[in-house]
Amino acid sequence: FYGYWVLAACFLLNVFSAGCGPISFSFFVTSLEKALGWNRTEIMTGFTLFFICSAISGPFAGRMVHHYGARKVISAGALSACIGYILLSQTSSYWHFYIGYALVGTGVATTGPVITTLVISNWFIRHRGAAIGAMSMGAGTAGMIFTPLVIIYLLPNIGWDNTYLVYAAVTGGLSIPLAALVVRTRPADKGLQPDGRDALDIAGIEEDRAISARGLLFKNAMATQAFWLLAIAILLVSTHMGVMQNQIPHLEDLGFSAGIVASTMSIVAVMSTLGTLIFGWLSDRIRVKTAGIISVALLTASIVMLINIDINSPHLFIWTFAFTLGLGIGGWMPIMSLLTSSNFGLIAYGTIYGAMNACQSIGAAAAPIFSGYFYDRTGNYDIAFIIIVIAVALGIPCLLY
Repeated sequence: FYGYWVLAACFLLNVFSAGCGPISFSFFVTSLEKALGWNRTEIMTGFTLFFICSAISGPFAGRMVHHYGARKVISAGALSACIGYILLSQTSSYWHFYIGYALVGTGVATTGPVITTLVISNWFIRHRGAAIGAMSMGAGTAGMIFTPLVIIYLLPNIGWDNTYLVYAAVTGGLSIPLAALVVRTRPADKGLQPDGRDALDIAGIEEDRAISARGLLFKNAMATQAFWLLAIAILLVSTHMGVMQNQIPHLEDLGFSAGIVASTMSIVAVMSTLGTLIFGWLSDRIRVKTAGIISVALLTASIVMLINIDINSPHLFIWTFAFTLGLGIGGWMPIMSLLTSSNFGLIAYGTIYGAMNACQSIGAAAAPIFSGYFYDRTGNYDIAFIIIVIAVALGIPCLLY
């Protein structure tokens, strides 16, 4: 079934977009501090711009797929990200840095989950949860690959500027060919049916068409209470990026060695990879809403653990934090997409999920710069992390609609 090739391509697109984008940002913080003399608020502003541009581009990109197809949209986004990484490699001033991350954010919005979940939702109906879960493993896999590669090899040996050039090569040299040669927006583009159904399975095909035809237009979805409660939940839960992007400098500030930091991040990456698969599978068997509440509860518990870590904490406690955080993050990634499709269908999925991605981007954009601000004022992340854990926990009642 050609859908599995599309699934593999979308998995790799998520590896490249997440690995070179949001997962890697925190790796550069201390290097940029030392090289350019910037404080953490100034550096985190770049990440905020990344998510602002991603938020603006997401709904537009989803709409463009319906008009021009996923191949063209993904290729254009990969080109934008490639140019952004080249600019970042030449950073010598704030505007250089900020424009670079603005271009990367725009590109990641069109090469990451907004578009790839739309494509996979078209190709798989009966096992959509498992397929999206498998595809979403790309972000966790990116963490497993990029964390040791960047922290242990690239940054110490070739520097932050050349590491950005490696990202440009990966994005331009791998993502664009994958999109152009493999990705197809829907099975009909290859004369096929979703899930690889046989053309003689008339009853199954009619059932698939009926499922795909259900749903709301964007304006009708916006008129529902479910739309706004889900949007608020996604915004609140996405503030966990304030922890994600500052956990490495936080652990370094506490005095932990590079080995402990790298092992902790590796556990987060492994568990987020497994979490996407586990929660994707789980969502085919229990209510998606219930699976979402479980994942948010795990995120909340992990941040509480991080707040209580100090230099005397046993390594087992640190790794338990990483295990819980990774599982919660991994679970939340496919849940956002599945909550959108289960509530509003596929008719306007690209636009609706683009709007939900914009809410995610707002939360993810605000939290890192918010955390950096409190660090610069107080010398630690304690207040920021406490506020973030409250915000994430408030996402749970929003999912009870």
